Amino acid sequence: MDLTLRSPRVSGIHAEILLVGETLFIRDLGSRNGTFVNRKRVDQVTPIGEGDHIELADMEFRIEYRPSQIRQHGGKNHLNDTMDEIETFESNWVLSQLNELIENRAIVPHYQVIMGLLHSSPLGYEALARSSVSGLENPGVMFETAKLVNREAELSLLCRAQAVEMGCQLPKGSSIFLNTHPAESLHDDVLPSLRQLRLIAPAHTLVVEIHEGAIDDLCSIRRFIDELKELEIGIAYDDFGSGRSRLVELIQAPPDFLKFDIGLIRNIHKSPNQQQRMLKILVEMVHDMGTRAIAEGIEKRHEAECCRDLGFDYLQGYFFGRPKPVSDFLVTVDTSAGTHSSGDPSMETMAIFGD
Repeated sequence: MDLTLRSPRVSGIHAEILLVGETLFIRDLGSRNGTFVNRKRVDQVTPIGEGDHIELADMEFRIEYRPSQIRQHGGKNHLNDTMDEIETFESNWVLSQLNELIENRAIVPHYQVIMGLLHSSPLGYEALARSSVSGLENPGVMFETAKLVNREAELSLLCRAQAVEMGCQLPKGSSIFLNTHPAESLHDDVLPSLRQLRLIAPAHTLVVEIHEGAIDDLCSIRRFIDELKELEIGIAYDDFGSGRSRLVELIQAPPDFLKFDIGLIRNIHKSPNQQQRMLKILVEMVHDMGTRAIAEGIEKRHEAECCRDLGFDYLQGYFFGRPKPVSDFLVTVDTSAGTHSSGDPSMETMAIFGD
């Protein structure tokens, strides 16, 4: 949430408050007149909790805790316990955890299957970051923490590298979809890393995902796409429809894949006919550009069936399986029956859907 303060002493970009896990931090963004916590000017990322006095130049605030619902346990609420945890929280703990995560390359990528409709078989897998480092188990907290010390690009590079190194164990010929972060430069950060990763996984198709909202320079993105083609790496625009969809850029610099945001897909089978027609027209337009359409966030059979009828090429979501470590996709041998099993229940789910 952006908060505009009507004071000439407050800088245009003054400070920000960040939520990492269950802890609030405040960070000054190079303001002229300073950020203060309990009358002390702060130059480093600083944890804040209930009752703290915050000053942004000549504007003053107090942090309050207003839970929508206080949990009860044995006649006693947990509010005091929560506040004690925040007050005793050491500011450098979560940052040291991030340092451990990066130095030890402690990313454990999970993969979510992307299913095809034509042959009821997987196109590939999207790599998603996970870790076992306390406090940094999911990518949201990882990157919020990395933001505190401007290490988002470094973390993203590590996530991609681990995803490809582990993903080499996935079935040969399958695609590995790799995410990028807005803090990365496509030409200075992403491309050099992809050149190295291309050598690591020659038997797999690599596809790099770019948020469609980040496509603001047509010349740059065209050059990026051309360089990806030389590496035989595909490109996908992610989260299409989540914000200001750039149809002109989409037409003039078409990707190999366009991933339709979950907001357009959720309960699409219950949506008015007009909305479904609009989505069908968008999918047809995408096909005319030679781009394949992926529906994200499929959680119900009816959503999958509706997206099939609307012309989508591929589907992704919990209906076909949650993100899992690579070991869950490896082929195992059933010695008692002499048969092979993929260990992936989503294959059976898709087979039923295909009928």
